Amino acid sequence: MRIDKSYFTLPEILERWQITETDLIYLAENDKLRLSVRVFGVPMEFGDIEEDARGEPFRVPWEQSYFSGLLDLHARDVFQLFRCGQIHLESFRAPNAGYAETWGDAQPILVMIGDLVLRREERDRFEIETRFASGGQPMEEPTFIHSADYLEVRCKGCRFKLGPIQAEVVRALHTAAQGGSPWQNGKAILSRAGSKSLRMADVFKSQKDWRNLIRSDLRGGYRLNLD
Repeated sequence: MRIDKSYFTLPEILERWQITETDLIYLAENDKLRLSVRVFGVPMEFGDIEEDARGEPFRVPWEQSYFSGLLDLHARDVFQLFRCGQIHLESFRAPNAGYAETWGDAQPILVMIGDLVLRREERDRFEIETRFASGGQPMEEPTFIHSADYLEVRCKGCRFKLGPIQAEVVRALHTAAQGGSPWQNGKAILSRAGSKSLRMADVFKSQKDWRNLIRSDLRGGYRLNLD
């Protein structure tokens, strides 16, 4: 059984990419890859950083809660962590916030090397941007690779940043291809994706090279442009 994970341990990433731990540390310390840690019930404050009339930054908090989930580490903290083996942290990155810090009387969070994980979306982002394949070899002409939400895909060397409906169409066609029935009725796929238009050309007109991603049989059937 395959588990659809939202994050992975570092040994899992090393095995997938077939690189050394030293290489992974290099990527994280140089901010080319964001590592995370899983926390439970930690008092956290999230907010944005804005500037006053003099250009001085100030914080605008918008949430204080007992947070459980993933927090991303700053590159400087990753550097210290791998030097010392453990580190106490009060400040983190947050994907949708300007800052994330412990608040109140919360003690700094102890983070050890074995606690580090990599978000699935961060793994997918790295693989798409670097064309880095499972097994550790760069892909000269990747057939198809996608982010977890299908909003970014690469097909036959072409990169696409998709809208939500476009992404749902590609997701459905990819699922069909994996199930052994790659050709699908275009109108049915578009309808299930929530499109008001039932013409594939209309839905993908913002993607000038969309025919490198989706093929037509000229009879209303569509499939991904896979080998």
